[in-house]
Amino acid sequence: MRQKTLYIVLSTIVTCGLLAFIEHGIEINYLIKTGLKILLFFITIWIYKRVFQDFQFKNPINLAKMTKHEWRRVILLGIASASIVLIAYLIFLPFIDLNAIKTDLTDRLGITTATYIIVGLYITFGNSLLEEYFFRGFIFFNLPKKVGYIYSPLLFASYHIPMIMLWFDPLIIGLCFIGLWVIGLVFHKVNERNQTIWASWMIHICADIMIIIIGLTLFY
Repeated sequence: MRQKTLYIVLSTIVTCGLLAFIEHGIEINYLIKTGLKILLFFITIWIYKRVFQDFQFKNPINLAKMTKHEWRRVILLGIASASIVLIAYLIFLPFIDLNAIKTDLTDRLGITTATYIIVGLYITFGNSLLEEYFFRGFIFFNLPKKVGYIYSPLLFASYHIPMIMLWFDPLIIGLCFIGLWVIGLVFHKVNERNQTIWASWMIHICADIMIIIIGLTLFY
């Protein structure tokens, strides 16, 4: 167990560190960055699977573990998550430079009015799946419980900071880090009972839908 824990912690720190470098150290568009993220996530998990041989790619997405009661719970939590995102946005709107966000999305990531909807759909359904699979399905489910609850939410929050560091001032970024850490804890809790990522993924999707709707005001 100690070797598995050590591998997961070190390999995922390296992976997220490389993604942070790719985010700001290389001038490439969003599509290429996405491809590199998928590749790095896959390699990290594949090496673990080959070395320790106790992980199956299908396990975190096993639908058989989701009951009707679970789906009702997930829907309610998803609505709540979207509402929280909207409320937080309205509260902090006076402190947010929307023009700076749009400039970063357009100039650094190459996202334009023509491509925003496509990127938004990918973020909502594809990127959210990648993150839930990696941070919950792989990291959290394969670490000792106490370690998982400490390490995975911290890494999840840290992983997002390079993506938003040019958008907000340090205080807002600090609040975002705390919020993402709390979100990570909640996602772990809703997944823990059935050991799949369906619950957190559905909640993640709902939150992202609200974020993309808010982002429409930047481009349209």
